[in-house]
Amino acid sequence: MVDRRVRAGLVLGALCAAGCGGPSEGATKNRTFYDWTVATGEQGAKEFEERYPPLDLAPQEPNPEYVGVTVLRRGIHLSKPKNWLLRDASNQPGQAYVGYISPNAYSFAIYERPEYAADAWRDMLQRYEDDAQSTGAKVTGKRVPVAVGIGQGRAYSVERSVEAAKKPLTSRSREYLVRGQSRVVVVQIVYEGDDLSQINPELLRVVDTLEVL
Repeated sequence: MVDRRVRAGLVLGALCAAGCGGPSEGATKNRTFYDWTVATGEQGAKEFEERYPPLDLAPQEPNPEYVGVTVLRRGIHLSKPKNWLLRDASNQPGQAYVGYISPNAYSFAIYERPEYAADAWRDMLQRYEDDAQSTGAKVTGKRVPVAVGIGQGRAYSVERSVEAAKKPLTSRSREYLVRGQSRVVVVQIVYEGDDLSQINPELLRVVDTLEVL
């Protein structure tokens, strides 16, 4: 699986290119943002997503339409904004992930953790924190209880230094460690700015209805 520090850097570049509107012609030619070699679009999505109508929701201003899908080898039910673009994904057992880009200048990804779901919760939290810090990440907030549709979750605020042409950039993310009955995942939201206030309303449903099986 691609190192998450590298992936966060690619995402940060994508967000700078994307802005807050729809993708421009220039953005679609930028291979950092639209890498057509990975499975994207309707055909690619079929390999990594299955429809899950119980989590569909019609648009309600100011929020968009949501589409229910099943991802990570039928292990996760997700209600996602219809305008998300599938950027990359893998179904490799133990290392499955799915990543999306939003036109509202943030990314959303779910990574499968190589954990045994019956292990002690405190040990899982510590292993996640150790893994994050071992890659140079700075955990600025941790172990905040979070409610999801199915599963047990804790929220983290994380900062990472990302190499750039002129000087390193700071990548900020909100990350959730979530345990279900048979798997453990990390949900990662990489965003612009100092906090999630501008996109929180759109993301509330995504997190609140997340089902980790």
